[in-house]
Amino acid sequence: MADTTVDEAVAQVRRYWWIPVLRGVVLLILGLFMVFRPFDTLTAVVWLFGIFVVVDGVLAIVSAFLDRKDAGVLWPTVGGLLTIALGVVLLVWPGPTVQVLFYFVAFWVILLGVIGIVASIVAHSHDNPTWYFPLTLGLVSLLIGLLLVTNPQTSIAVVMLLLGMFTLVGGVVLLVGGFAARSLANRIAAEGPTIIEA
Repeated sequence: MADTTVDEAVAQVRRYWWIPVLRGVVLLILGLFMVFRPFDTLTAVVWLFGIFVVVDGVLAIVSAFLDRKDAGVLWPTVGGLLTIALGVVLLVWPGPTVQVLFYFVAFWVILLGVIGIVASIVAHSHDNPTWYFPLTLGLVSLLIGLLLVTNPQTSIAVVMLLLGMFTLVGGVVLLVGGFAARSLANRIAAEGPTIIEA
């Protein structure tokens, strides 16, 4: 019974070992683009997301008309049209869209910093011994937000570089894991299940 289970597992690994390898290759290619062409990669990601949003809006409208007996058509249709409009904006103006989102995030981080500093002042005025925690978080957030606003190109490049490095590591891990699994499965198939029992 145990041998049958091992044989099935080995057969599964030998049949599908290439899937993590393929995923690893895709991640490696994406990671290289992120590292060496960060802005082009970011634009491409926004463009693909725009296509997804448009398709999702169309499907929402179609679904609303198919289910018009059970639910109203008006609001789902309006939501679908707004979703399509957002997707079109992403497709037509990917660069400005990225900039708007970037500055939105940057000012949100700055706002968090200001809130943290104000909270620390209030806590200190009430003799709260933990007042320096929100102060530290607020100062760090404020500094990061100001760096994002004053150096947007560098900030985006750094973020894409970090994501690219993470993606490259993930691709290497999948590649090595896929080939290692195939090698182990082949060895077990050649030597029998004794390697597992040992």
